Amino acid sequence: MTLAVTITEHGLAECISAKEKGLHAKIEWISAGDKAYSPSPTQTKLRREKQRVKISEYKDTGDTSLQCTAKFDGDSEFAIREIGIWLASGTLLGVISAPDRTLNYKAAKAQVIIPFTMDLSVLPTDSVQVSVGVENLNILIDSEMMKDALAFMRSQAVQTQQSHMLMQQAERLRQLETH
Repeated sequence: MTLAVTITEHGLAECISAKEKGLHAKIEWISAGDKAYSPSPTQTKLRREKQRVKISEYKDTGDTSLQCTAKFDGDSEFAIREIGIWLASGTLLGVISAPDRTLNYKAAKAQVIIPFTMDLSVLPTDSVQVSVGVENLNILIDSEMMKDALAFMRSQAVQTQQSHMLMQQAERLRQLETH
């Protein structure tokens, strides 16, 4: 079951204000907490935030959605039951949570990667940008890049076979010259 992002009133207001000024609100942080509940548009923070990290990667999937990933690591251990999406200004843009629902688990001294798709259809068109942190996880690779990588690998296999055949021919010539 997929959970929707509840857009906050303050987050929506900041996106509208940025759009009216010809700017973009910048999505920069993802946070995780351990409290499960029904999110409210009036929220300004998570109920029990445990960790906040910069977005590791994102992919624009059209005018109305984004795919984002974030990597949580460190010594803390907690059940992830709420996720917050934060603007660079510190405003909570959206919340993902549900009563009695665990979304993921962050073990002590381990890493957990949280991928999610954010529906932007309730926000003004072209009102947000994503600010990515320094760690790119390369999880959201598009199909065109995968096709290019596959073509490159196949060409390298052919080149290796050709090099092997040339080495065999050179060895045969050397043997003929010595007889």
